[in-house]
Amino acid sequence: MTVQNEYEQINIVYMEEKKQLNELEERFHVLETEYDRIMDERRRAREAREAAERHLQTLIRASLTIQSFWRSFKVRKLIKAKKRRGAREKKGKKF
Repeated sequence: MTVQNEYEQINIVYMEEKKQLNELEERFHVLETEYDRIMDERRRAREAREAAERHLQTLIRASLTIQSFWRSFKVRKLIKAKKRRGAREKKGKKF
């Protein structure tokens, strides 16, 4: 074989491999864009879920605060009523 023939054979193999590489890169590009889209959708869903969870935690904290204030109000009101009732009973009783 001459050097020219050897070069041509190597060039033919190179061109075939380059063509295969281009086809694979095109397929990869399609898959990569689809993968990026899917990952973006998952990220958005995760962020929405986390935001909903934070909102729920805020609502729970607010409801607990309201409930504790309401209970303390009712207890103070009951204690105040008992004090008044006790003071009236003491005034009314004479020994």
